[in-house]
Amino acid sequence: METIRFVERFIVYIEDHLREDIDFSEVLENMGVEQKSFLTIFTSLVGMTPAQYQEKRCMTEIAYEVFQGHRRLVDIIKYYGYRDVDQFKKIYSRTFGISVHETERNIKKMDLLDFISFEVVPTKQPKYKSQRVFIKSFRLIGIAQYFDINSYHSSYKYKFLKILEREGLIDEILRYNDGFVKGIFVQERVVDNEIEIFVGTASNQQTPFDETFTESMYYQIFDTSGAPDSAIDQVYEYIFRRWHFREEVNLTCDFSLELIKHTYSLDDADTKIQVWQALDE
Repeated sequence: METIRFVERFIVYIEDHLREDIDFSEVLENMGVEQKSFLTIFTSLVGMTPAQYQEKRCMTEIAYEVFQGHRRLVDIIKYYGYRDVDQFKKIYSRTFGISVHETERNIKKMDLLDFISFEVVPTKQPKYKSQRVFIKSFRLIGIAQYFDINSYHSSYKYKFLKILEREGLIDEILRYNDGFVKGIFVQERVVDNEIEIFVGTASNQQTPFDETFTESMYYQIFDTSGAPDSAIDQVYEYIFRRWHFREEVNLTCDFSLELIKHTYSLDDADTKIQVWQALDE
């Protein structure tokens, strides 16, 4: 429950500094919070990263002001820290799917984001089949991509996967999949103040790809299926809002690890997926 309360306090911090350029990495470091752990928990509970939350809250407040019509648009967006009108209009259109000038007649249909609070509901019936297993460290080979932690969006991981699939690199990586687990792993962690996304497979072979190693620890492995960009997020939401409180276990969230049992396409609704949630035991 304390995890929920901390996320709520952090949301209050964002609200109090909504119009400022927040360095989330520095704020979390000053709070003594491991950045990847918090990013995973925040995204699972809120459905977006802190940067995405701040941006959408700003867009929502601007939408309300535009609808009320008491100030000029240029004054409104300057108040919220936007200096480039054209750039602001692109963000607004991307957020709501309409132009600023269409706000008044569409305000009731818009996907606005007001202040968030949480309801935690422990459940007796498991939503996903899962098992707890101790797994020793093993080698992954694949491709890493790095993103700035302050501007990172949860969608970047799935966009990176789609790029690798489109360019035929996932199939190329899978050619070396001779480890004890079959499929494509996606590992997300913080490295030197950046988010590292490593897409690879278990392999003992020498390859032209990068390599990394998993952590030796207990994992609760959750089974699901569906397109990864929606199915994985749904599992994490279940873990942090329901399962965690029922089981009363300590979670390790300084990295995340998912296994995609590759099908013909990542958009395939029958894609088999496992979320490997690390446990602190």
